[in-house]
Amino acid sequence: MKKPRNKKYQPKYVARNPMATFFGGMSGQHADELVKLNLINHGAIVNICHGSGTKADWDRLVGAINMGNVMCEQGTGNEFRAEMIAARDALCKCGKRFMKSGRFGFTGEELQAVNAGLAAHDAQVENVRAIDLERAADEVIRRIRHGVNTTNVRAELSRQ
Repeated sequence: MKKPRNKKYQPKYVARNPMATFFGGMSGQHADELVKLNLINHGAIVNICHGSGTKADWDRLVGAINMGNVMCEQGTGNEFRAEMIAARDALCKCGKRFMKSGRFGFTGEELQAVNAGLAAHDAQVENVRAIDLERAADEVIRRIRHGVNTTNVRAELSRQ
């Protein structure tokens, strides 16, 4: 006698458009995640501009710019490298001021640089696949863990 099945049958996922599902950019298949990511990143810069920015907001912006730098190195939007470097330097200056005063804030030039870097990051994210974003995120984490091409605000302050 045959043993009865223990679980309910569930068919496997079948992609309607495999090219878009597996090779598409973030603007199509993953549009909801893209909107959520943009809201969080731009919300962080708004919080800092309003004077209510926290370290989590600053870390969010640093993460976005770090992702943008790594994506430039990986060949996605290499034309944005100058904006990413300027935004990184502006965030470093903002972090140094935070260490001295306890509040986050940008000067006019720093705000322009960070806005340009964030706009470039948005353009990069719209035109890549989700797997490319994951690879860039993994590379950022690897670099932070091993101290490759990293800048620490406390170390920068101690040098001065």
